[in-house]
Amino acid sequence: MPRNYKTSTIKLLFGTATHCAYPGCPAKLIFQDRGLYTPVAQIAHIRSEQVNGPRYDPTYPADELDEFDNLLLLCGEHHPPVDRHESTYTVTELLEWKKAQAQQGDRPLREAELAAIERKVNNFQPIASTAILRGPVRDLGEAERLQQAQDRLSEAPQEAAELFGEVASALEASPFVQHASIVRGRQAGALEAAQNYEAAGKLRIDLGWRSYRSGDRFAIQQQLREISGYESNLAEETRRAAVGLSVIAGFGFDRSVVIEDLAEVFDGMEPSDQGYAECGLAFAEQAIVWRRLGLITDRSETLTSLMSNTSLDAVGLRFRARLAMCLAEASNDWTNLVSTARTAYPPDLVAWIAARHARYLSLNGRPEEAIQRWLDAIDKAVAENLNDTAASWLYGQRLTKLQYRPFEGDLDELHRLAQALRAAGGGSVFPEAYPLAERALSRMLDKKWPDAFECLHQYLSHSVITASWQGEQTAHARFGDLFVATQQWDEAIRHYIWAGRYSTLEKLTRSLPDRPLQFDPPSKEAPHWERLASFKFVGKMPDILPSELAERWSRACMDELAGLSQENSWTDVRLAAFDAFAAVADEASKADAENFLNLMQDYFRREPNSHYRTDEGQVKAIVKIARAHPELRERIAAMLCDAILIDNEVAQDAIASAEALLGEFPEIVEAKLADAAAAGHVHAALAIVVLGVDPSPALQVARDEVARDVEPIERPPGTMTLGTLVRRTAILATVLPEADQVRFAEAMLARLKDVHDEANNRGDALAAISRVARKFSPAQKAKVFDALIDFARNPTDSQLPVPFGSGNDPFSRFKFNIPVPPLAAAALHGCALIASTQEQYRRVRELTLELMPGADDRSMKILAQALLEVPSSEIEESVPFFAAHPSRWLRCLAAVLWCKNPQRWPQLGERLARDIEPRVRMTLAGELGSDADFDGARQILQQDPRRGIRRVVQRR
Repeated sequence: MPRNYKTSTIKLLFGTATHCAYPGCPAKLIFQDRGLYTPVAQIAHIRSEQVNGPRYDPTYPADELDEFDNLLLLCGEHHPPVDRHESTYTVTELLEWKKAQAQQGDRPLREAELAAIERKVNNFQPIASTAILRGPVRDLGEAERLQQAQDRLSEAPQEAAELFGEVASALEASPFVQHASIVRGRQAGALEAAQNYEAAGKLRIDLGWRSYRSGDRFAIQQQLREISGYESNLAEETRRAAVGLSVIAGFGFDRSVVIEDLAEVFDGMEPSDQGYAECGLAFAEQAIVWRRLGLITDRSETLTSLMSNTSLDAVGLRFRARLAMCLAEASNDWTNLVSTARTAYPPDLVAWIAARHARYLSLNGRPEEAIQRWLDAIDKAVAENLNDTAASWLYGQRLTKLQYRPFEGDLDELHRLAQALRAAGGGSVFPEAYPLAERALSRMLDKKWPDAFECLHQYLSHSVITASWQGEQTAHARFGDLFVATQQWDEAIRHYIWAGRYSTLEKLTRSLPDRPLQFDPPSKEAPHWERLASFKFVGKMPDILPSELAERWSRACMDELAGLSQENSWTDVRLAAFDAFAAVADEASKADAENFLNLMQDYFRREPNSHYRTDEGQVKAIVKIARAHPELRERIAAMLCDAILIDNEVAQDAIASAEALLGEFPEIVEAKLADAAAAGHVHAALAIVVLGVDPSPALQVARDEVARDVEPIERPPGTMTLGTLVRRTAILATVLPEADQVRFAEAMLARLKDVHDEANNRGDALAAISRVARKFSPAQKAKVFDALIDFARNPTDSQLPVPFGSGNDPFSRFKFNIPVPPLAAAALHGCALIASTQEQYRRVRELTLELMPGADDRSMKILAQALLEVPSSEIEESVPFFAAHPSRWLRCLAAVLWCKNPQRWPQLGERLARDIEPRVRMTLAGELGSDADFDGARQILQQDPRRGIRRVVQRR
């Protein structure tokens, strides 16, 4: 709370004492250096003036609480325990201390000394109301001197400079110190007019560093611009000082200035150069901010010497503490700094050091120690009324608990405490020049990218330096947003990784351009959330990692997979590494591939209908391994049969992903699946049918499935069922007699026309018809064809008893929308699949062209598939049109058609090989022939950024 100790009381306190009242403590009350007085003692109450304070005595006269007899002078180390442990330090004992302190010595206080003490203990800012109205210069009685300086500027600029300097000195000695820079700027201009360039340059460099500390990079550029006009007239050391300021200020302002430039300019300066210490500190702190610790360790002796040569006044101690924290973090050795901080630094710096240590522990996988250090820092900050900083450190403690699950307690309580501290008001260990986060966000919204970059640079630096860990992660996330908006993909990824933004990275994979991505595996020393984000990102990334780098990732993944268990948390790095391996398994070495197969050998040998988190990734990985290492294919085919026997989604993945592979080993399929199929195992039967081996074991399963799905659908009023098994049944039905197939197709036609069924269910019925009708007799095919093409011309919408979705209101809080399949396009595709006459193909082609205008991407894909079933001679003339169409699916169609007749359009293949859409290039790669007509397109595709496309070309 604000104090108002009387001058007479302060004179008695400091005039009768020489050191701390704590018995045996020699700590001085006032630090004197270079003619300046800095009070370092703290005034302690023997009896508190607050009802809930230590040793509160309601009988003690209220008007005497702030008088000499109730006050002690204590050092910063002994004041906190005296107030916190009131039962240990009693009134009686403190009165004895008081008596002894009053006899320490009797000395008169100088006026300057007394004024300095009053400003300190009363937190006094002697700004009179008249100063606000009249202005700082006039209030200080310097208006005449300032006017005379201005008057002499043209005729006697050196004299004007001296007068400007006197006015500035007066301002710097008053609470109006911020106004002094303006006058110092005029002084520099006067020195330049007097051609005293050396003095002017030094003064402008000093002003530049003042602006750097306040975050005003533009003002620094102004000072440097003035210096550049007479740089050749400056001494060598002054030019070095100007270069040092320029490079340090440019870092974060000009993107061409990198951290190595800061190191180089610091290396090139001499300890006697102006700004040498500031350059050293700025370089060291930025190396910490940007995680270039090696730059500090390479210069540890120089920086340690710089730290040791600083003064021991308040400014010097602050500088020393900041540099010491950088050296401790770079050397991974906090022992000495932590052990000596309490005796070497004032309480606010001790709190700061504890918080930086806590951040370091959090980043290096030592959460229990980190949480205790956060608590120490917060406790000391609150004691020093640094409430804003204490709130930031509370969020740091909260984030530590969040990152290192499991955690105990209510994390929201830490949030509430932080908000309460900020509401109470208070100071900061290192105040922001202005609200950096808000300013950065505003610049981003206005798309002022250079300004946004500068503000984010300052925000990140401030967050790291002050150990605001949540602010640090937020700054990295905002940097990621900025670089995405400006399409700086590599840098965006790096910052999202540092922020641990898994979901944001997953979304980013959809925006990455088709070019090789240089993204290295994380080191084992990286924080676990960064490693987790890295592996999750690679697991979702398109295959644009260069082959050599993908092999390194597969190696890194295998290093993580030891100890993998299905009980691992979703935040476990091993599960993320598993998915990442599945993404790069095509580049795994044979040794890593075999190690993976050994690790996963028994995962598919388990009870039916059991689910593992790794199922989908395992199928994906082993199929890729089979393509890359043919000698392992037989072993993998056996593993896939084990997956099929699980009889759920993993069985479907195995059949869909590895049909060609399993088809190579019919003896394995029959040996592993025939008995299960005969016993009623649905997916075993399905695999036997799909793979074309002896269907006998699957017949009974097929009959049972068909019998179930031809039964009339019963729907209780007000209910709806989403999802069917009829696509699977259609495959099984293909081994049954035609009568059973026709009966099934008729049931599916009825379901297709049932407007009371959900649209996706009707789409399943349509797909089932298309599958089973391909084997019909011509007469039966014609009936189904006519029914489907009529539906394609006049589709009906589903009329559901249960509404879904929330309309088009963008502010709706709850949305549950089921995408409606394009039934008309799907019906037309079904027609194309079963068409067999020229007339039928004509009707398909004409209706397809009718449906194309206005079709969405999903519909266009199905329409392109329909045209693909039409004989190429019917649509060959349209190939150039398809190749230039905005729809990627029609360009895919053009790629297929071109490969059937490359001589007709010689240059078209090369154009399609450079298509922006990977699907087009992959389609072309899969259709290439071996003769010379395809050489141009082949050479282009062999250099494609996507590994999958290059592999397809190599196999062709």
